[in-house]
Amino acid sequence: MSTPPSAGSLSWLLSDFARRMPEVTQVIAVSVDGLALAYAGMDQDDADRLAAIASGVVNLLSGAAQLIEADPVEHSLTAMEGGYLFSMAVSSGASLIVATTRDADIGEVSYMMAELINQVGDALSPQNRDAGSPFASRPL
Repeated sequence: MSTPPSAGSLSWLLSDFARRMPEVTQVIAVSVDGLALAYAGMDQDDADRLAAIASGVVNLLSGAAQLIEADPVEHSLTAMEGGYLFSMAVSSGASLIVATTRDADIGEVSYMMAELINQVGDALSPQNRDAGSPFASRPL
């Protein structure tokens, strides 16, 4: 059985993800209830705001998927004039959100997100966010 990444290593993994992909401007792991679990490329206030927004979007998509009997939502992509916003489910309780420039390769970003989730998904699952966890509702 493997040990989940520590708070420092989880933060480092998100920073490393952004560093390896120059088109990535921000990356954040968010809980279903809108908490920033870890982030890179932004300050605490922006992380909290993006976590709340992203959680709302993920929950809206989940509601739509249930309504049309197509749940669960696995991932989504929002294209904007200035870039893309990717969302990928980590578990039923968390998602990975990545913001990129418009120059990003959509397939590559999606692939790299899936790889990152394979590395840190256990650390972001709801049972690891209890009060004794280093991932409990605080920035990493």
